[in-house]
Amino acid sequence: MTEYYNETRNHHKYLVVKAKGGMGNRMLCAITGIIYGQLTARKTIVDWRDESYSNDGSNAFPRFFLCSSVYPETVITNDTTVRPNIWNNKLNKSISNIIQTYDPKKHSSILIHRKYSVDVRKLEYEENILVFWYYTHRIGLLRRHLRDPNYGYAGLSTAQIIRKVLQEELKLQNDIRQRILDFKAKNWQQTVIGLHIRHTDLRTNLARYERPLRRFLERSPDAAIFLATDNQHVSEDYHRRFKKVFSTPKWFPDGMSTMHQNPICPDKVANGIESLVDMYLLAECDYLIYSSSSTFSWISRLLSNIPSENTADIERFNPKVRLKRLLREWVA
Repeated sequence: MTEYYNETRNHHKYLVVKAKGGMGNRMLCAITGIIYGQLTARKTIVDWRDESYSNDGSNAFPRFFLCSSVYPETVITNDTTVRPNIWNNKLNKSISNIIQTYDPKKHSSILIHRKYSVDVRKLEYEENILVFWYYTHRIGLLRRHLRDPNYGYAGLSTAQIIRKVLQEELKLQNDIRQRILDFKAKNWQQTVIGLHIRHTDLRTNLARYERPLRRFLERSPDAAIFLATDNQHVSEDYHRRFKKVFSTPKWFPDGMSTMHQNPICPDKVANGIESLVDMYLLAECDYLIYSSSSTFSWISRLLSNIPSENTADIERFNPKVRLKRLLREWVA
């Protein structure tokens, strides 16, 4: 059996970054992997061969992003050292598949990464192949290594580090960027309020969005509303009740099933592109209303230059959301 890798074989060392969850989660994981690969001087391979955004089981990552820090995968024999050891002869599997096989009841466990990922606090491993995966970023655990000014991250906050990698390393493919520019040229108004409402797998109180929306509309009564949502009923409701609402065309699931990672989605690659287009368009708005419990929303905020007084995080004072995020970011 063979696995993807590189023709130079075992005298080089590599980092394989797996993915799980929606677009925001896997982007934050990939960002951590890119930085860890820099710190360890390993060639980094970002592996999105799961079925979330791929129609044929191929790696979807290079379809979405141009990244000079990520190494293109090829095929080699599997007779090499791997850490964690559980990935031996399984590098072609997705993290979802592996967890389903060995720990089917622990997909949401806050500690399951310990079994399937290297600990990024440590830089020196003897194995030729390291596998990294986490639900979100691991910048907090890398912090002490990032003090070295040679890497360009010294003195930056977590948000600034992620923003730096997003802008300098994790660049959109040209056709996706052009799609964003074309949509803006055709639909953008002088002032735009961005509104991201995730309301299928992460249901939120819809009234929380309307209060800041009406406040921003009082400040800018002629503003248009760019609505990014995964719920068709929410989309129809806002288009009916508010003026100047516009959205990108996209596929919606039936009922309250999830938009992404949906097995009945007719084109998962297109679904991923639609997600990225919405994410980056939200960052182009003059105002932004979002929920920080969504990594998708949070990345839009990091990508933007919107003044803080023009943003509204509906979960800003939610202690449960803040605690969950802190646990995810800092648990080793």
